[in-house]
Amino acid sequence: MPRFFKAFLLPVILLIIIFLYGAVTNPYSKFSFISSPFSTKISLGGDIQLIKKHSITFYKVPQQIALAVDQLEEFSRIIPNKIFPEEDLKGNESEIIAKIHKERFDTSKPYVISAGHFAELYVRNFGIFYSSILDGRFSLSDKDWEDRQRVELQTVATDLELLKLSGKDYVAFVPVSPNGFVGVNIYARASDSLFAVLWSLSALTNDKFLQSVFPGSTTAQTAGLGSLSRPLMTKKAGKNLLKQYGVTLEISVNNYLKEIIDAKSGLIKRDFPLSSARDQIIRQSSFYDNVIAWSTAKTATDLGLKIKLSTDYCNSKNVEVEISSKNNKCEFESWKQKIINAFWDEKAGIFLDDLSQDSIKNHVYSGDGFIVTSTKFLDFSNSNDRSKIEREITYVQNHKLDKPFPLRYAVNDQPQKLYFFNKYFASSYMGKTIWSHWGMEYIKTLIMLSGYNKTYLTQAGDFLEDYKKNIEKYGGYPELYDSSGNIYQTIVYKSLLHAGWVVDYEEAKMMFGFKGKH
Repeated sequence: MPRFFKAFLLPVILLIIIFLYGAVTNPYSKFSFISSPFSTKISLGGDIQLIKKHSITFYKVPQQIALAVDQLEEFSRIIPNKIFPEEDLKGNESEIIAKIHKERFDTSKPYVISAGHFAELYVRNFGIFYSSILDGRFSLSDKDWEDRQRVELQTVATDLELLKLSGKDYVAFVPVSPNGFVGVNIYARASDSLFAVLWSLSALTNDKFLQSVFPGSTTAQTAGLGSLSRPLMTKKAGKNLLKQYGVTLEISVNNYLKEIIDAKSGLIKRDFPLSSARDQIIRQSSFYDNVIAWSTAKTATDLGLKIKLSTDYCNSKNVEVEISSKNNKCEFESWKQKIINAFWDEKAGIFLDDLSQDSIKNHVYSGDGFIVTSTKFLDFSNSNDRSKIEREITYVQNHKLDKPFPLRYAVNDQPQKLYFFNKYFASSYMGKTIWSHWGMEYIKTLIMLSGYNKTYLTQAGDFLEDYKKNIEKYGGYPELYDSSGNIYQTIVYKSLLHAGWVVDYEEAKMMFGFKGKH
């Protein structure tokens, strides 16, 4: 065999092996060998029961190796997805959404993924991007409501078992064998994984939880959409998970807070990078991460877990204090105020992106600041809190971050802050691009504030109409769009299309006042 032919053949064989490995480790591929550790069934009493089918293996390997495996798997899916993208789903808005639900909320799969090439078990999903999945105020059918509950229960159970086995939280758990995973942090330690697990347990065990987080507009409440809700079928199973993994969660949350919070300042350490929903941007003590840390601790105590803080926020002392659901009010109010004091930019009318000198000097803003809504970090009934979010909305509108529809991450791209791949192959990925998830958080915020400013409700309705048109135009629910409002793609990357985050859009429609099935 000629030497040049061997030189050509070996790389081709290697690429084929890589692409095949990417297929077999993708639980949504027809070639997948990944098995489901948990399944669910409906009991005679109408509850959803969790069933453990087999044990999970967690492989403790160095982070460099885990990250290399993860990046290899993503490469093996991102390139084919660019060449053979997800199918454009045919039909009107309702028909397309139904097809996405059928694909994403398949109870035969081991866990839920965002869509397409992101086949890892991203722990943050159910606390951030899928935050609306257990909202019983909207559904396509009885089966749809059951399936949404079942897949979340199965996924969260897998998260918790891997958290226990690994002894720490990760950004994602990557399947590498039929029953085995490795834990990976995408460049940095996870900031919002524990938050997501705790959020999920709150939603699984309390059918008023999401209603209190995302109340409907006055119009929706008058129509009954703000209160009518299908009953949760997961409360018993969710409470069993909380009881079974309560100690693991307490240890994990306490270690997390001790590791990332600077005891002296009471804020996240500036020299401690974290991987969050905006995981490709390198930040120094971001506003998002500080709010998430605050909400992680608060949600944990609300669930009855005992949490230790290295800072006594209530008395402004650098001493450890243990808090629980019975003694947390002063601590959380003081902690919240400390975050507001550090990040509120009165001149620009925004919460700063992070505490880097660049952010402070140039008044840098990030759209993920709207995490203040779902975390209830800001209380919209409080005039001081409300004035801040209204000023931030004014900033968004003045800088056209909601045009042609919301929401862009930032006024400008920030390639200098990106990690390698995105810096050179998708430089706008978390800059001027429009993210559907943060668009929905923005729209929900407008709806929730519409009782104070009726203009917001009109704006929210117009934006929801834009998203409806996009769903029908692209045959799916794109992950993100470019600055012109077209589906985002570069020479090597194309946005996810069948994103299950569409539930956030459905919830926003319900909150606005569109009638849903009950």
